[in-house]
Amino acid sequence: MQGLSPDTTSTGQRLVLGTAQFGLAYGISNQRGQIPQTEVSAILEEAAKAGIGTLDTAAAYGSSEACLSNVLPALPNSYRIISKYPPNQPDKSIRQAFQESLERLHVDRLYGYLLHSYASYSSRPGILDELLELKASGLVEKVGISLYHPSEAEELLKREALIDLLQFPYSVFDRRFEELLPELRNRGIETHIRSVYLQGLYFMQPGKLPLYLQEVAPKLEQLQKMAESYQLPIGAVCLAFALANSYISQVVVGVESLQTLQENIRYSSVELPAELYTALLELKEENEHILLPYNWPAR
Repeated sequence: MQGLSPDTTSTGQRLVLGTAQFGLAYGISNQRGQIPQTEVSAILEEAAKAGIGTLDTAAAYGSSEACLSNVLPALPNSYRIISKYPPNQPDKSIRQAFQESLERLHVDRLYGYLLHSYASYSSRPGILDELLELKASGLVEKVGISLYHPSEAEELLKREALIDLLQFPYSVFDRRFEELLPELRNRGIETHIRSVYLQGLYFMQPGKLPLYLQEVAPKLEQLQKMAESYQLPIGAVCLAFALANSYISQVVVGVESLQTLQENIRYSSVELPAELYTALLELKEENEHILLPYNWPAR
């Protein structure tokens, strides 16, 4: 297949494995639901072989943390783990929520701990001091926040907030954070981007989109035709587009099965032709009702 390298050794080093599907049925195109634990084990083994070294989880991802604690001890490789403070429990202290995550994961420290919602910070900026206390005590290497809007990152930069890591959406359609990426790197902030597949929107048939997404159908059709003309899977185009941006530190990918992990690993070795990348830049979308799945009606 044009553009796909058969050698997948260590091509996954810039990938972070998202684990929401280990504890929840997640994504608009997810027909399968939560992944069985035996398959989770196979997925984690395969990911390690490909050079993926980091897992992204959260207290809000159902049984994801507990699932990982059941599976990880039997694996030969260790993973760096990022978890998140729950967005819907504002009365819970950072230390208590962090400790609960450690207990569910059966680990004694984390690579990263993020606020799952910027609202946790904006309503109580002092919460960042609690994160920094965890870092100072050696319990976590990097602290930060999961964002949805560029204005949130702008405010953090303006306040010179002492954060190490930001996670936010980025994809072919969603390039709202793009202008901030150079400054984030200049400040030494690690950037993890998510939603490269927009929760599966890019795989859907343009003519069968639900009413609330139909506005983007023409762009989706263009995108799929571009991929077809270069004989590349749509997933390869979407992932390669994100990885082509050197300002992005890591790309979080969720999987529905061992097969979709293997596909992501193959896709991570794709290099887009320059003319295709340039054409993809024209598909930028601004409508946040389309770009942010929390705006989509509940199914």
